[in-house]
This record gives sequence, C-alpha cells and structure tokens, in this order.
Amino acid sequence: MNNTAPDRWALWLSFPLAVILATASLGGLLLASTYAKETRMQAALGIGNDVGNSVVTVPVLVIAAILALRGSIAARLVWLGTLVYLFYDFLNYALAIHFNSMFLAYCGVLGLSFYALVGSLLALPIPAIARRYGPRTPVKTTAVVLLMMSLVTVLHWLWEIIPALLAGRVPQTVRDSGLLTEAVAVLDLAFGVPAFMIAAMLLLRRKPLGFVLGPVVLTFLVLSSLVLAPMGIVMARRGFEAGHALFAIGLGIAAGSAVLLGLFLREGSLSRAA
Repeated sequence: MNNTAPDRWALWLSFPLAVILATASLGGLLLASTYAKETRMQAALGIGNDVGNSVVTVPVLVIAAILALRGSIAARLVWLGTLVYLFYDFLNYALAIHFNSMFLAYCGVLGLSFYALVGSLLALPIPAIARRYGPRTPVKTTAVVLLMMSLVTVLHWLWEIIPALLAGRVPQTVRDSGLLTEAVAVLDLAFGVPAFMIAAMLLLRRKPLGFVLGPVVLTFLVLSSLVLAPMGIVMARRGFEAGHALFAIGLGIAAGSAVLLGLFLREGSLSRAA
C-alpha cells in the first residue's frame, strides 16, 4: 500500500474526525445540559460511552490513521473497523439522544466516518490483502465466534421484544431509556448481526472479502465491547446493579476479540507494506 493510494484523502479525514469526536465526548462529560433530558440510566450510559470514546476510540483512530498513511495494511483494517464502530455508535447518538448542544458534533462524526469508510472501501485492494494470509489464520475460530455473537445478540433482543409484542406493551428497556424505541436493537438486528453472519460465511468459504471483513468486524467488536466497561462503571456508581455485569461482559468480549484480531493480523504479516 503506497502513499499515492486514491483513498489517501479518506485517511486524512481521520484527523478532523478525531477532533469532532473528542469535542462530542468531552461535551457529554463536561456539560451537564448534554444529557439533562435523558433518564438516569440513559445518562449513565451516555457518560460511560463518552469516557470510552475519549480514552480509547480517539487514540485508536489517530494512531491507526497515521500508521495506515505510512503503509500498514494492518492499521488500515483496524482503522476501517474503527470507522464502522463510529458510524454505528453515532447513529445512536444522532437519532436516539435528545437534541442538545452536541448535535452538530454528532452529525459531524456520523458523516465523516461514513464518507471516510466508503471512500476507503472503494479503493481497497481486497485480493492483494487476502493473499497475505496463510493456512494458520484463525478463519474457522473467527467465523464460529462471529456466528455465536450473532446468535447471542439475536436471543438477547428477542428475549424481551417477543414477549412485549405478544403482550401488546413496550419493552422494559425502552421505558427505562425514555426513548421512542430501542435504537441499539435496531442497529444490532438490522446491521450488526447480518454483518457478522456475512463475514463468518465468507471466512468459512475463504473468500477474499472475508479476509478483509474478519479483522474489520473484530475491531468493531473490540471497541464496541470495550466501551461497555466504563458504561458499567458509571451505572454501578449511580446505583444500577446491572453495571457490574455490563462491565464484566464488555471486558470479556473485548479481550477475546482482541486476541483473535491480533492472531489474524499477525498471521497475515500485515504490518509490511504491500
């Protein structure tokens, strides 16, 4: 991957994106008005998410972009996974959080992450990346983990949604959040689960696109799970018992996904320039 790649502009979008992301996160942490209209639980989740984005996502985004600009395909794939996470995360911010002073920042993160992602994917040398992986790449393990995550996610949401639909009532999580609907369930069921399943099936068939989607989806899993830890801490400190479980689950999934991601990238020797 040389520095004249046509998607170099997409990598440079990472730096204004990081600034806007940091602004949105710090706004949630420092301005009491940001989550003033949210329920106590929703405010705790938002603050915890802001901590995770400030401490983890901003540095990962910037470091991955710098290394990708220097030619690292491993960093390019981690960067793409970070963009996927930000697009997922800020769809929720932009559409499910009550209007507040950070609204334009939410739109900025959502828009920049989307266009950087699309711009880079269109120019990504998928066959060349796939050829770098050897027979020891944890293809089957990664595929099984993604399929299991898909199943667990579907069961998690349907366990509450189906009984609520049959009883003609609104699910408890929606009532607790004070929102019109469960936005995270929409994102998971409409986008997350299908993406996991597609990546898993492509990996099992050893299709070139699967070797790109594998580390991208694993990066998404690492980040989206890791931010659950500060969410859990904030929830626990505010008296929500579920915070401890959220903390443990987030760290567990993040750790397992990070190990798989490391093995995947190491086997492909992706730190070398193509």
